[in-house]
Amino acid sequence: MSGAERSSRSSGSIGSSGALSGGRATRLHEALGIVRPAVFSSVGGGGKTTVLFALAQEWAEAGGSGLSVLTTTTRMTIPRAGRMMPLVLGRTESSRAGALADIAARGLGSAVVGAGRGDRERVLGIEPDWPRRAVDSGQASLVGVEADGSKGRPFKAPAAHEPVIPEGADVVCAVIGAGVLGRPLDERSVHRPEIAAQVGGAAIGDEVTPELAARVLMSEGGGRKGVPESAEFVVLVSGGARNLEMSRELAQLVEARAVVWDVGSGLLEVYAGRA
Repeated sequence: MSGAERSSRSSGSIGSSGALSGGRATRLHEALGIVRPAVFSSVGGGGKTTVLFALAQEWAEAGGSGLSVLTTTTRMTIPRAGRMMPLVLGRTESSRAGALADIAARGLGSAVVGAGRGDRERVLGIEPDWPRRAVDSGQASLVGVEADGSKGRPFKAPAAHEPVIPEGADVVCAVIGAGVLGRPLDERSVHRPEIAAQVGGAAIGDEVTPELAARVLMSEGGGRKGVPESAEFVVLVSGGARNLEMSRELAQLVEARAVVWDVGSGLLEVYAGRA
């Protein structure tokens, strides 16, 4: 395939895609370029929280050592599947460290951490410098951070105060929901559509084509905003199985590692990025 390298979880195929050899399928953390210990940050549209909790579940099922800590620098709603995880609410580092040590001692593999509870039971954000310290001190082998919100829309462009990417992030992943592709660029499907239109050189009401989405995602005023130079930048198309052709087209257009993923079907394709 031109301009891309692909591997599929369902086929377990091995090739030049960056998938592991040995006859097994690529895992999500491998597709995203996460090597523990690490700080991982998700930004962008709908699917950010799902990715974080999927990473924690995958690590636990693989029997990995070290805690997976999921948190936010803004606000985060815990999905139903994550409500059985231990929840640590603390404004001080010492209280968080003590609680995480207790969770690890109990043989548990993951936890949600926040500074408190806000409206609609959302977890309140922690300081942007805490995730790196938590990893470096050995409290967690992975801290996954949701770094902005999208009000449930599958696509967005950031406002002036967004995103709040944690300091020392190793991987920053811009997420876009596949369902927005082919739909109008308006507030029904896009959070802050006027900013997305400006960044992508489009007008309100234009179709969100893979080309338009790629321009926004790769722009320093869009998906790449605030990404540290030291971090790897990845694009993830969530729910890709429901709009597979356009999801694959988008993945081949971005100038970065791209992942087409669908939590329901197990679809996982990795693209090396357009040269």
